[in-house]
Amino acid sequence: MRKLFILALLALALASCEKFGDVNTALKGRTFEYWNGETGSMEISKTYTFGNDGNVFYESRVGLMSPFNTSGCDLYYKMDGNSFTIYHGVKGWKKEVRHTVFSSGEYFGDYITVDGDRYDEI
Repeated sequence: MRKLFILALLALALASCEKFGDVNTALKGRTFEYWNGETGSMEISKTYTFGNDGNVFYESRVGLMSPFNTSGCDLYYKMDGNSFTIYHGVKGWKKEVRHTVFSSGEYFGDYITVDGDRYDEI
């Protein structure tokens, strides 16, 4: 009886790990975009691209100004259920900034929210 109970607990633990693994890989290879609906000088667009390797690329554009992006700088993310946190990596960041939070958000399937903004998958 005790062995059966232990096997049942082990099966339950493995099933929950599998679900977490599905959510953890859900962002890989996907791109999400925020756009404020304006055009011209008032337009704001931001994108997060989640690589297959756990890295993240971020780009934002405000109006007609040159875009800001993280090209040449590492970002990476970690998931906790449907919540995720994006961190500064090592490459391209000052020592005191490395491994600190860049942004955080929630995953909802076909969209994410980051710092209060909704990003739809493109």
